[in-house]
Amino acid sequence: MGEAIVVEDTVISCDGVRLLGRLYRPREEALYPAVAVCHGYPGDTKNMDLAEELALNGAVVLIFYYMGAWGSEGEYRLTNLVPSTDAAVKYLRGLNCVDPSRVGLVSYSMGAVPLTQCMSMDPSLKTGILMAPASDLKSWSEVPYLENIVPVFLKMAEGKLVGWTEEKLREDIKVAAARLNPIETVRKVHAPLMVVLGTNDNVTMPSDIRRLYEAANEPKKLVEIEGANHGFSEHRIPLQKAVIDWVSSHL
Repeated sequence: MGEAIVVEDTVISCDGVRLLGRLYRPREEALYPAVAVCHGYPGDTKNMDLAEELALNGAVVLIFYYMGAWGSEGEYRLTNLVPSTDAAVKYLRGLNCVDPSRVGLVSYSMGAVPLTQCMSMDPSLKTGILMAPASDLKSWSEVPYLENIVPVFLKMAEGKLVGWTEEKLREDIKVAAARLNPIETVRKVHAPLMVVLGTNDNVTMPSDIRRLYEAANEPKKLVEIEGANHGFSEHRIPLQKAVIDWVSSHL
């Protein structure tokens, strides 16, 4: 990292609870564009390498954890993703190193839910980047798919998400499918969007991601990274380059 950037843990206030986060920023004092990173479910993929590279390229980056996730206070619910993200945006805009008129969102996987909803409600958000986005939640709420994913989601949450139960999971998936479905909410976003998919993603299917992209308004860009899996684990450099180039052009 050298001395070009500063990395520091931080706390964000959200509806009376404390969310944990980590801030990456250029060391030199100035006003910078900024993005908050909306993590996926349950948040194993941190994208800290991406945050570091963005900061090295002149952006402030906030990695934050939703209510009830990874040590943040409160209860984890899919319905709490949006207020958590809204609090992260407000926090960024209040920093003395951030130009409040140049703030955007980056999401990974399930993070597409709060990204599309927050951007549809806040037209002042300048741009959004959706990496391997969860695209259409309607199928998740249907039998037998729902019965298959419930035990998987509960197992993934162990030791990471607080207050999450089978009952709440089933309820929230139905609510999210009806009210927070990215493929529907993206239609209400009018800021520039970039969608990034891995052609070997077997978690959020490339065909569904392409449908999400088609539903999005112009201006937009689709980046397909050949051979990449859901976490872009062996394709981090092309992922970083695509995101840095987009942020540099649109923030």
